[in-house]
Amino acid sequence: MLVKKIAEYVSQMAEGLEIVDYCVCFSGVYVVVKGPRGKALGFAHIPREDLHELGEVRPPALEEMADFVVDLHPINRALGVAMVNAVSQYHLGPVEPGDLMKYYAGDPVCLIGNMRPLAEALRRRGHQVYVFEKSPHLRFGAYSEVEERILLPRCKTVIITGMTLLNFTIDDVLAVSRGVNILTGPTAGVHPDALRGTGVHVVASIKFNIEPTIRHLKLGHYISLALHKDLGIPYTIPINT
Repeated sequence: MLVKKIAEYVSQMAEGLEIVDYCVCFSGVYVVVKGPRGKALGFAHIPREDLHELGEVRPPALEEMADFVVDLHPINRALGVAMVNAVSQYHLGPVEPGDLMKYYAGDPVCLIGNMRPLAEALRRRGHQVYVFEKSPHLRFGAYSEVEERILLPRCKTVIITGMTLLNFTIDDVLAVSRGVNILTGPTAGVHPDALRGTGVHVVASIKFNIEPTIRHLKLGHYISLALHKDLGIPYTIPINT
């Protein structure tokens, strides 16, 4: 699984870091790490459609990161991805605001995950857009993931939600895609170096302002790159191959 390979890579970057805060909030989880250069926050949305009562939620531990991301309990997987993102963000350094459409490679544009604000903005600009959504509760006019096999190979620009790291669908998406693959969203805060050779060409996420983000999440809110730019700096970084 790609997410385990990513976690194994990022685990090597965790030396000297410690977890100083974490929370399983209503819409997502966060982990804050601290090292000699300060603190960084990693985030992951909770995959609500996958929740069940089997297994036990454990406190996050950096040395177990690679096991957390493939744990049978979806909350542990979310904590694992949040740890990956926290360590990644610590080493990312300063970022500049960026627009993922800088890497637009043509129509059709495929959105893996129903990112409605982005889909609506693209359609207003006249783009041909296909949207796919795994959860029937979030579909709202999008195709199901079943149709990806038919339409995805036609798409020149493929924008992939970071939630695919949590439900393991990113492996299949990258196997079928023939376009420029952009991994995006607050759950996609993976260090670019960990994505080399994976088939991901661009990563677009957010460098969080820690305290405002914690307050936001503890009140039960979710995070959108399009709607919550006050929580940090949205950025786009190409992957060096």
